[in-house]
Amino acid sequence: MLQHSFVLDALETTGADTFSHFEILINEHRRMSEQNNQQVSRLQQLVPTIGMFHTHLPLRRAFEVYNEKHKLTKRQHIQISFNEIRHILNLAQIMALRKNVPGERRHPLDIFAPELEPNSFVSCRKSDDVEIADGDSTVDKDIPPGQLNGPRLITFDGDQTLYADGANFDSNPRLANYLYLLLRHGVSVAVVTAAGYEYNVEKYEYRLSGLLHFFRQRGLSNAECARFYLFGGECNYLFQLGHGYRLQPVKEYGPSGWITSTSFIKESPGNWSEAHINTVLDLAESNANETLTELNLRGRIVRKRRSVGLCPNPGQEIPRESLDELVLRSHEKLNRMNEGNGPGIPYCAFNGGTDAWVDVGNKRVGVQVLQSYLGIPVQETLHIGDQFLNTGNDYAARDVSCCVWIISPQETTYILKLILRLAGVSVILPDENGKNDGVSSSDDRSDSGERQSMKIDFGEIQRRSQVVQHMDVYTGDLIQK
Repeated sequence: MLQHSFVLDALETTGADTFSHFEILINEHRRMSEQNNQQVSRLQQLVPTIGMFHTHLPLRRAFEVYNEKHKLTKRQHIQISFNEIRHILNLAQIMALRKNVPGERRHPLDIFAPELEPNSFVSCRKSDDVEIADGDSTVDKDIPPGQLNGPRLITFDGDQTLYADGANFDSNPRLANYLYLLLRHGVSVAVVTAAGYEYNVEKYEYRLSGLLHFFRQRGLSNAECARFYLFGGECNYLFQLGHGYRLQPVKEYGPSGWITSTSFIKESPGNWSEAHINTVLDLAESNANETLTELNLRGRIVRKRRSVGLCPNPGQEIPRESLDELVLRSHEKLNRMNEGNGPGIPYCAFNGGTDAWVDVGNKRVGVQVLQSYLGIPVQETLHIGDQFLNTGNDYAARDVSCCVWIISPQETTYILKLILRLAGVSVILPDENGKNDGVSSSDDRSDSGERQSMKIDFGEIQRRSQVVQHMDVYTGDLIQK
């Protein structure tokens, strides 16, 4: 639809109207889904694989904002790209998660709208690795810690979302600061990762070492730490940040146990049997060995308690095409098994970029368990990840959460900056004296108590305990150096 307007050189006059039509199609699709209407919506006829939309999306508004900055409609030779549409959809979803406040003098979204109120907008400038939009002072004004006007639960993929693929969170103070501000302002934050090291705390802390160090340096309170969770193995091992800025396993069974309290969810881990789990893993392992041999791959098969993976040998790489082949073979065989007398428990087969895994459970279950455990509805949940193709492991989260599709930690950083600024939270990194930390001057914390020196050298952080000297991120094996 957009291509047609571009070819006719009419995108500048019809582009916004086209996005308005997308809004109409989405709202119609949402209405029919909510009414359990058996008819196929017009949108589903156009895009058969379309998923759920959990909120209204102000697509026209988002397009106008994006176009004002990047001048898409002024281009004569290059039409709008997939990535640009992805950015517009992401922006619309962030806008939708902010609630209008009765009596508010001016909606913070107006910092993006020079056409509505002249002289209210100052051109964007570049600051380090993210873009900061300057404008209305009502948005720059700090607000005290409390309930953020935005999502109440934000879940994150790990690799390529919070840190580079196969790396650790150890060198991104700006992203760490935004996560800190979300926790300070009442948002529950959860890393929902495929990394499955069972309940070996040190191994997860190793992956998040820089972030946890940042929280310690900022003096995050116990109540604020308690809003930070990590779900390992997609949905199998739940941790909460506790005393001493250490991850602590959340009790599984009994009163307040997360497995017990969420067992009413049909696909939750509380309803799986070990026999069914092993049936899935046995088939996944057999398929991985067969693919490894047939495609002559330089890899190794790793079997864990709740997953099976094909990982590259040290110093080797496995072609992406071969990893996708393994994933699609896994989909085919596991689906065929479940169509018969298979266990029917949820699974996730995905290409991790350098490896491929079949996990028992998926991020749909992980996010849904967190929503139930924390009492947060779908419409106030946001999942941020980089793998929304059918060979990725963020794909399943679409069913139970609003989603934002990013491709790098830098994009995650920018998304969080927008969420915070739309809520009226300053996003300025503190200086080495601990000032300008994004908290109102009315904050009742004493500078001498919880605000500490902020001159952090991430390169010098001691990221390993005495036990963890080096870790193979694929297997979790500890390697003494």
